[in-house]
Amino acid sequence: IPGPLDDARRSMLEQSLPAGRAAIGLTVPTALACESIRWARRVLELVDSGVIDDAPLIRCEDHLTTLWLLSDPALLDQLAQRELAAVAGISATRRDRLVETLRIWLDTRGTAAQMGALLDVHPQTVRYRMRSLETIFGDQLVDPESRFATEAVLRALRLRSRSTGTSP
Repeated sequence: IPGPLDDARRSMLEQSLPAGRAAIGLTVPTALACESIRWARRVLELVDSGVIDDAPLIRCEDHLTTLWLLSDPALLDQLAQRELAAVAGISATRRDRLVETLRIWLDTRGTAAQMGALLDVHPQTVRYRMRSLETIFGDQLVDPESRFATEAVLRALRLRSRSTGTSP
C-alpha cells in the first residue's frame, strides 16, 4: 500500500489480516520499493528467529537499528573479532562478566552503584571490573570511534544472541 502509514491505513491493515501477521516496510520513493520489501522480509525473518517480538503488524520503521546491526553477519563477526580481541585470551567466565560490565557501562555511563544494581553485584565489584577493562582495552575505551564500534558490536551480538539463545 503506497504512502505513509496513518491511523486509518493501520486500522484497515489490522482488519484485513485478522489471523495473520505482516511487516510494514518503509515509505520510500517508488524506485526504492524493492528495498522496502527486502527490509520488511528481513524483519519477518528476525521475528521468526526471536530477535524481534512478534505482533500482527510489525513496522520496519521501529526496527531500523536492529536491521542495520544485523544486516551482515559475516561482517559483524569480523568486527567483533577486532573490537573484542583484547579479551579473547581471557577465560570464558571472566570474559563474559567483563563484556557484560562493559556493555552496561557503554549503555548507561552509570555510577558503580547504578551499574552494580543492573549487574546484581556490589559496586566495588563494578569498580574492579572497570579498572580491569581500562587496563585490558586501554585507549579503545577513550577513543570515540573505537568506543562506538565496540558498542555497536556488543549491541549486535546481544540482538543476535536472542535468536541463537547463547550469550553475546
